[in-house]
Amino acid sequence: MENIKKKILLLSTGDINGAYEAIYKLAYFFIEQGHTVSMLVKHKTKKNGFIVQYLNEPKSLKRKSLLKRIFIKVKNKIIHKFKDKTEPIHFDGKYSFISKDEASENISTKRIVSQIGFIPDFIITGMTDGFINSTDLLNLHKLTNAKVYNITVDMNHFTGGCHYAWDCEGYIKGCDEKCPAIIGKNGRDLAKINFETKLKNVREGRFEIISGSGWTLKQAQESKIYKEQKVFHNINSLIDTKLFNAKNRDIAKRVFGFESSKFYILAGSQNANDPRKGFPYFIEALKILEAQLTVHQKNKIVILVVSRDVPQEFEYLNFEKQKLDYITDYRLLVLLYQAIDLFVNSSIEDSGPMMVSEAMACGTPVVGFDMGVVNNIVINDYNGYKAILKDSNDLASGIKKMINLTTQEYTQYSKSANTQIQQYSSFEFATKIFNEIINT
Repeated sequence: MENIKKKILLLSTGDINGAYEAIYKLAYFFIEQGHTVSMLVKHKTKKNGFIVQYLNEPKSLKRKSLLKRIFIKVKNKIIHKFKDKTEPIHFDGKYSFISKDEASENISTKRIVSQIGFIPDFIITGMTDGFINSTDLLNLHKLTNAKVYNITVDMNHFTGGCHYAWDCEGYIKGCDEKCPAIIGKNGRDLAKINFETKLKNVREGRFEIISGSGWTLKQAQESKIYKEQKVFHNINSLIDTKLFNAKNRDIAKRVFGFESSKFYILAGSQNANDPRKGFPYFIEALKILEAQLTVHQKNKIVILVVSRDVPQEFEYLNFEKQKLDYITDYRLLVLLYQAIDLFVNSSIEDSGPMMVSEAMACGTPVVGFDMGVVNNIVINDYNGYKAILKDSNDLASGIKKMINLTTQEYTQYSKSANTQIQQYSSFEFATKIFNEIINT
């Protein structure tokens, strides 16, 4: 089928780190395919010309009359007085309930079209918290008649406001006044209102989901908002294998001054103290492992953690260990993935993370809980170990198994990790999916 060039608008609050980075990679992918692309963001940090920062309508230069200025001043006083009397709504932080108003209109659709300079054929969104909600998206669809796809960088596209539902099934049954993310009596109906607004907007605009992992694919298929969707596609993190690959594994350890005789285990996230990242389970697994290994085995292991913040308990582990600053330079990150022997992902509530797929692309086996992208790309006895969720003993068993692999067995795991990403997460894999989406 001929790949017809299209005009594509991608929407994201930012352009760097985590969920925002995923949309940036997708924009880059579409540009490589020859499409006309604009990535509209609220906060721009990268210098790429295809990234456009949304600018509000400029204020009128015409001086307002005295009467108009008095009216606005009185109106603002009344609004602020009312706001001061309104009880704030309190949230349980673990749910990341940061999408608080689905009914409001936050942007000018005409302004967006003017800024990007074209009428899009397709609109694709990622995480747009504090920027664009489903009502804005519907208005943009109505103006452009573009087909809308939402990427599941987390769960927010099919919840009443939270980005991670944990054990709550509101996204399946429909959110109500019993929302566990809302603490106290005030605002108990917020999740319900948001959910019903989102459901209406999705159905009216015929929005569709593209999954970012096998885990979010399952969640989207179960969700009340998207369960009627006929075909679900999964792009599995979308990795640029021209950048993330295993080509320099033979020299990478020397770049970092790592010893060839030692076994380097990496774990990482932006914030290791985030409960979703499950670092207490990782630390507990290492304690279990410590009791099972010989002195010689323990002396071979080095634990590396990449994060801006690390739990204090990490310091008390009886392994050689090192904390590394969070890495934003892709070239350095790729070399680190190539230099390590194992990546451990202890996330217990996660749609990704991207680091799992990136490490595997670089030929590094992964041990992780059955959660997020680990769910369908980490395969036991092939490229890593998929542990029972929240089971530190099983996580320790997986790590131990990787440590005890023979050189020949490890080489095969490494090749299989790279192959898995090439086949199911690469740009080449995504090309088939997006060609099918765009050309139908």
